[in-house]
Amino acid sequence: MYIKQYLESKEISVYKLANDAMLAYPTVFNIVNGKVDILNCALGVVKKIADALDLTIDELYTLCDKKRSFDLFRGEQCHMVKRRGEIDYVIDLLDSAEIEYYWKLEMKAEAFYLLGMLDYLCRRNELPICEDYNKYRKYKLEKMIYPADTELSGKLLNKDSYKDALDHAIPEFLEYNIVECEVV
Repeated sequence: MYIKQYLESKEISVYKLANDAMLAYPTVFNIVNGKVDILNCALGVVKKIADALDLTIDELYTLCDKKRSFDLFRGEQCHMVKRRGEIDYVIDLLDSAEIEYYWKLEMKAEAFYLLGMLDYLCRRNELPICEDYNKYRKYKLEKMIYPADTELSGKLLNKDSYKDALDHAIPEFLEYNIVECEVV
C-alpha cells in the first residue's frame, strides 16, 4: 500500500487530507492506514479523497491496493513481455504512458522498472532509445531492490546470492538500482 508514502512525499498529513476532502478524520485515517479497504468505501468518499489529492479514482485505488507488491508487478511485466512479444510490449508501453502514471503516484520502483524494461527491450531489438524519458533517467532508487528469491535464498541459505544476482543483472535495470537477471 503506497498511499501513506505518497502523502509523506507530498507532505500532506492525514488531518489536512481529511480537511481538504471534507471527511471525518477517522474515515481518512482508517483508509490511509489500511484498516478499511478502499474498495469497500462509498464512491462519494473515494471521489472526495481523489479530488483532494488531485488524482483520478483509478490512481487512488492503485495507491491503496493492499495486494500490490513490487515482486507481483515485476512478474506481471515479465509475463506481459512473453505474452505480447517484445516489440508489441514496447509499443504498448509507449502508448500507455504508464511510466508517467507511476511516477506521478510516487511509485518510483515501478516507474524505473518499466523504464529499465523499455531500454532493455529497445537494446535487444536494436530500437532507438525513447528520449521522452530522459528527465527520469538522471534519477535512481536510493536503495537497491533484489528479486524476492534472491532475498529469500540469502536469508535461508546464508548464501551470497546478492553478489550472484549483481553479477548477472541486466544493466538497464541496474542503472536504477533494480537487480533484474531474467526477463524473457
